[in-house]
Amino acid sequence: MNINQIKNNKLKTILQFSIPSIIAMLLQTVITITDGYFTGNYVGDNALAAINLGLPILYVYLGAGLCVGVGGSVISGRLLGAKNRQKASEVFAQTMVTAVVIGVILSLAVFVLFTPILGFLRADGELSGYFTDYYRIMLFTYPLMVLGTILGMFIRVNGKPQLCMLVSIAGCILNVVLDYMFVARMELGVKGSAIGSLLVQLVTVLAQLMFFFLPDTIVRFRRFVFDRAIGKEMILNGSSEFIGEMASAISMFAFNYVLMKYVGADGVAAFTILGFVVYGYSMVCIGFGQGISPIVSICWGAKEKETATKIRSITNRILLEIGTLTALSFFIAGKRYAEIFGCSNSIADMVATGFRIYAITFLAMGYDVTGSMYFTSCGDAKSSAIISSLRGIVLLLAFILIFPAIFGMNGVWMTSPCAETLTAIVTFVLIRRQVRKNKEEENGR
Repeated sequence: MNINQIKNNKLKTILQFSIPSIIAMLLQTVITITDGYFTGNYVGDNALAAINLGLPILYVYLGAGLCVGVGGSVISGRLLGAKNRQKASEVFAQTMVTAVVIGVILSLAVFVLFTPILGFLRADGELSGYFTDYYRIMLFTYPLMVLGTILGMFIRVNGKPQLCMLVSIAGCILNVVLDYMFVARMELGVKGSAIGSLLVQLVTVLAQLMFFFLPDTIVRFRRFVFDRAIGKEMILNGSSEFIGEMASAISMFAFNYVLMKYVGADGVAAFTILGFVVYGYSMVCIGFGQGISPIVSICWGAKEKETATKIRSITNRILLEIGTLTALSFFIAGKRYAEIFGCSNSIADMVATGFRIYAITFLAMGYDVTGSMYFTSCGDAKSSAIISSLRGIVLLLAFILIFPAIFGMNGVWMTSPCAETLTAIVTFVLIRRQVRKNKEEENGR
């Protein structure tokens, strides 16, 4: 990427990199919703609830993968900004090897701990059967998903975000076809959905890998000697993303525990259905974050800090507009949306109430997510980790423990809006502090 082109066409550059990333992320959401549609309509509410109970396992994989992926891609981007292509490629190779090792270790660990996890979640009877059938297969799928995500990050560092979008479109279409074949036609139940996901991720990873063997690829596979300093910086830079995903895993476990305790399986199903939309909007936020991440890291490497700051500000305004539209849409049509999944009327009513309470989350989430990823791209891991910890662990867990005990299901819906809003205040303070520091450095030259 040419730094002058970024400076002179900020909005165009943001959209050029973010829209393909957003489409790719949203298509992942479409895959999730498609799985939910076929599971809910062809298997049942308990199957949908069982899959949701195990989603924290996915967050653990994504947390570890994003930690090395985001950390590695940010370092690689800064090296490209400093015009050190060979070292940028070595960082890429080290990142991919690290991700493979982590994926294998996690799958072995979850396999060993499978029975204790079922006991902790209080998943017995039919729920236990669905959970086991689905997640035994997903232990092979999730490492591939992590690799695909990291490959996409480095494809964007190479300046080819459109390729990620095309691969995601192909994967989404294939997923719909396989869900229809395995779940609706062959009646394989949750096993069919899991097998379809495995095949989609395998095809996606193979397609992305081909890019890195093309002759004009800038950041590519190279022989490397493991660099401890790079490994340490990689983990440090990606620590906030790890905290964010681990926070999602912990909070999801907590949500499921509280829901089973105070509401039951219907509450888990309602939370799952509303969660598809929250997950979708978070993918838009992450898509913008991943889109601007290589731009910001390259600007930072080229000492163009003011440009990086303006890119963040423009992105925040765009997300506020999208969040407002999302909140209004589901505030009005929340129940109709819930009925798509073939759920009972009582569950649909829970979802409709949830959207009314949840609306403010869509206004604050974008500011928090992009703020965290912006600080990561600048190399400020501390500020990024503070934001991720507050919104995903400290505030969220505190509210999960307090609100449902007082307000029941409404208390469950209240947790995220309160956590995101308070975190947004802290994010604002951290950003203002960085702006003042940059001005002081500029005046001191």
